[in-house]
Amino acid sequence: MPLCRLRLNSGRWLAVLSGGLVGSASRAGIDYYLPNEQGAFPVATLLVNLIGSLLLGSYLARRERAATGRWSLQFWAIGVFGSFTTFSAFSLDVVHLLQADRPLAAGGYVTASMVGGLGLALVGQRVGSTLR
Repeated sequence: MPLCRLRLNSGRWLAVLSGGLVGSASRAGIDYYLPNEQGAFPVATLLVNLIGSLLLGSYLARRERAATGRWSLQFWAIGVFGSFTTFSAFSLDVVHLLQADRPLAAGGYVTASMVGGLGLALVGQRVGSTLR
């Protein structure tokens, strides 16, 4: 990539980086207060993914109605919410529950994550579209 192009996009990269710092620090804080042992029900991961779904849905709905700059999408959607939520930890948690011979807990976790995440994204979208 040419250096001049990198400089033109540096504002976007900085927005993603700054948002990622906020999101990952928030995620680490929740993990600190809700630690999860391997094979135990992953409350922290479920919580951050559900909260992230709600907030992302709300943000994107509000963004459609507001005149925000591209940096806002980079900071909030990709940086903050992208680093706060985690599909990889969700996947690994399911594997750990299955390895701990807890198939019902794994199925409940998958169901709660998918149905809850989609439902809260929809709620967030509706709430966000009504806010100014």
